[in-house]
Amino acid sequence: MSIEVRKIDADEFEAWDALITTTFGYDPRREDLEFFRNRNELDRAYAAYDGGEMVGTAGVISYQMTLPGGAVLPAAGITAVTVKSTHRRRGVLTAMMRAQHADAVGRREPLAALWASESAIYPRFGYGIATEAADLTIDRRHTAMEFPAGTNGRVRLLTLDEAKATLPALYERSTDGVPGTLLRSDPREWDAYFYDPENWRDGASAARFAVFERDGEPRGYVRYRQKPDWEDNHPNHRVRVGELHAVDAEAYAALFRYVFSIDLVTSVEIFNRRLDEPLVWMLAEPRRLRKRVYDQIWLKTLDVAEALASRRYAVDGGLVVEVVDDFDDAGGRFLLEGGPDGARCVPTGRAPDLTLAVADLSAALLGRARFGQLAWVGRVIGDHEAVRRAQAMFSWPVEPWCTVHF
Repeated sequence: MSIEVRKIDADEFEAWDALITTTFGYDPRREDLEFFRNRNELDRAYAAYDGGEMVGTAGVISYQMTLPGGAVLPAAGITAVTVKSTHRRRGVLTAMMRAQHADAVGRREPLAALWASESAIYPRFGYGIATEAADLTIDRRHTAMEFPAGTNGRVRLLTLDEAKATLPALYERSTDGVPGTLLRSDPREWDAYFYDPENWRDGASAARFAVFERDGEPRGYVRYRQKPDWEDNHPNHRVRVGELHAVDAEAYAALFRYVFSIDLVTSVEIFNRRLDEPLVWMLAEPRRLRKRVYDQIWLKTLDVAEALASRRYAVDGGLVVEVVDDFDDAGGRFLLEGGPDGARCVPTGRAPDLTLAVADLSAALLGRARFGQLAWVGRVIGDHEAVRRAQAMFSWPVEPWCTVHF
């Protein structure tokens, strides 16, 4: 069997979209088709063909990702990956990944990122878990907060047009410097954010938006839904918080207080939050906040030297790192010298202090994976001093986090 991988033509987009929706178990809708056509980049949409039959899909959304220290690098956002069940284990996905990575390298994108539908798929292509998140649930009866309520601000609901005008600048301010953040600089990202068809709501309301303002200045916002439910004529409603960002603790607490005070609600569900969620330190009963942790961004470092030179490091130090990449040509031996004020990373012939797979380097790039743990389980090879130095350098005080799903 000969598989051909190429970019699709404009008149193939509907078939491309239909294969994606069918594989993920959805029925294609005309309205959603136009939405996806607008969000996807046609010149980065690939398909695999067996003869004339489309048997696989893969797309890329062009992003900018924040690294520790605030630098921003281009990142290929891998998305819409499918293979027909009739063509499993025939090298279809491998061929598409090679094409996408080669295209990203040609565009000088040092990183490739994705959300994995299954965690067994992508390590063989060099991807490691770079960010994690948690879904939180709390009974409204246990939402009392010990953080003092501010007196100079207010929360108010926004119309959709007001939200479109207010949220982009607030998102940029509140996520500035957070490793793993994807910039929403392309207007298509905000079009996707505000797209809210009824069939995507799982029985809940349309998205609602509220903003916290102090002295007339927006300081944070929340996007949420209400899901009504009645049991024996008593309200058992749920609030589902999809996103909450704030530039300071007062705004953050005020927005959660607002969510916790919505009428008829018995439970609050809070999705896609950082692992070190500040709410834990504000609740009077923090144990009542139930948490489910999962992986978010899987990252592949396509240009090791540029990625390592672009981020900042917690302490000054130097390492020779040997990176093994069995899929692409991203591996090699690199001399890294870096600290809080800058870094340089160049190929070298010197003996390595540490050896690790590119997937594990990618997992550590944003500060999530710890070199000590990776070494303990045999994923990093090196002496104790080199491992300790790497862990001290790569650690970062801000937990990596991403709230853009693609």
